[in-house]
Amino acid sequence: MAKKVLARFSDAQLFLFIRHLFAAEGFQVVLAGDNDACAQADEADYAAVVIDVSGAPCPMALLQVRQSFPQAALVVLSRRDQQWSDRLGCNDLLLSRPFNPSKLVRFLRQLRYRDSTAGLSLTSATTLKYADIEMNLARMQVLRGGLEVPLTPLQFRLLRHMLERPGDACTREEFIECCWPENIEVEPRTVDIHLGHIRRTLTRFGPDLIRTVRGSGYALRKRHDIADVTSPGDSGPHPRT
Repeated sequence: MAKKVLARFSDAQLFLFIRHLFAAEGFQVVLAGDNDACAQADEADYAAVVIDVSGAPCPMALLQVRQSFPQAALVVLSRRDQQWSDRLGCNDLLLSRPFNPSKLVRFLRQLRYRDSTAGLSLTSATTLKYADIEMNLARMQVLRGGLEVPLTPLQFRLLRHMLERPGDACTREEFIECCWPENIEVEPRTVDIHLGHIRRTLTRFGPDLIRTVRGSGYALRKRHDIADVTSPGDSGPHPRT
């Protein structure tokens, strides 16, 4: 079931555009009227609340919205001469009109990922480890040999899919189903391209731990095979370049 997002807009065309972006990332947008947005707080659990404050100084107090939806992320659309950043948290987004849609799309994908891991308890696997790779799910951070590995949110999801089933072969179809939004057409070759980026990035810090499984997909190398891919001169993580 799609996660719900509550939106308050006076610009119908902007609302339709925003609704399309959210729907493409798996969110259902519910339109609130001028005065009933906070009244809907008890009706459903909303992943985010979207507010357009560009048409007036403050048509809805952000503090009131935060109190009514303490667990929801805020997406605030404003004019460039309006300053709201000091009222937003680290999981919120401020967009100054006109805004770049790709910035909102990236935020939505991070929001969807955060929501998918929100049910993990502190005593469960919030950190995935394999060989010298350590993935922190809460921080969306990957370390190898103690050094941070720069990965995009999509690359993070692809690597996580393999770390959760070490040694098992993951098909391209699995990657597409688990790591891309629904209703998005993805070619198997696209998976190969992104896995290639991940392999090149990881090998900056150590030997190649990903193997290609002929006729199937990709998998992490088995632990007893890891030493075989380490070059004789390797004594630790490769430095960043």
